[in-house]
Amino acid sequence: MVKRLKLKAQDKEDLTIISAYLQDAVTVAADFNFSPTERLFVMMINRYIWEEHKITEEQDELKTCRRIRTGCHFGNIIKVTSQNFSHQNKKNILELLAIETSLLDNDNTAIDLIFAGDEVIRLEAELIDAQMQDIGDPWKAACHPKHEVLDALKE
Repeated sequence: MVKRLKLKAQDKEDLTIISAYLQDAVTVAADFNFSPTERLFVMMINRYIWEEHKITEEQDELKTCRRIRTGCHFGNIIKVTSQNFSHQNKKNILELLAIETSLLDNDNTAIDLIFAGDEVIRLEAELIDAQMQDIGDPWKAACHPKHEVLDALKE
């Protein structure tokens, strides 16, 4: 039985939880879309299923390395900007590291999608209205994303 996640964020704390579940998700720029008229930014990603990951020596790590296709949308988006981001290469693989928020001088919220390689997509929103939902069935990943903290826990 596949446990699919469906989460909603309406404040900074909610978005921090979504960020944790989306850490190390991979995607490509072709899977992004911004509709200014609908004020909606959407992206499809391949999320690493961290909640299934086992890190003890007794458990077979390879059996728990899985990804699932996940849809994300952010509402009330006024503007989308980017930093160090190549818009030309739509198939360039991007690894999402975190989603961070900050209050702007105009009282809007900046939602930064931070990718490896210092690539950032900034969504300017009037308020936080985000959702993520797993779609389809998970598949085996070749390996889990590497982090010094996880590696230290194994020792």
